[in-house]
Amino acid sequence: MIIASLIKGKNMKTILLFVFSGSMLVATSYLLSENGINGAISCYIGAAQTIINYFFDAKKKPLPKWLIVIYAFMFVLLNLLGGFNYLTLLAITASLTFILCIGQKVGSKYRFWTLVNMGLWCLYDILSASYGVLFTHGTQLVFALIGMIIYDRNNKTKK
Repeated sequence: MIIASLIKGKNMKTILLFVFSGSMLVATSYLLSENGINGAISCYIGAAQTIINYFFDAKKKPLPKWLIVIYAFMFVLLNLLGGFNYLTLLAITASLTFILCIGQKVGSKYRFWTLVNMGLWCLYDILSASYGVLFTHGTQLVFALIGMIIYDRNNKTKK
């Protein structure tokens, strides 16, 4: 995911492959945390969604709106099955911003939504005491900022 933030991103296909790999690894690391079940559920669902988006992007087809609705429904439903508390709501919110991350057409918009997404996941990690994953998400947040500085700060009109 760090690499995904550092790719200029005229084509999302490459970014999506890196995001898929990162999501699988982060999901697995949440399973090692006592309170990270919602994080694991969200990241595994996110990995599946990312690979689906990859195939749409590879064929240069737009994501159907019904598919985005299914993505959101899956995040909400499966997180609620993992139990309901304030962490569930935070995981759902972070997950919904992830849909915005992987649904972008260009790297600059991906990096912006990644920044929002990683901020929410860092908060989740702190509150769920998932400190190993906090290190990962904090690093991703920093590299999203670095990617924005490298590619996006001077070219607001260029994608």
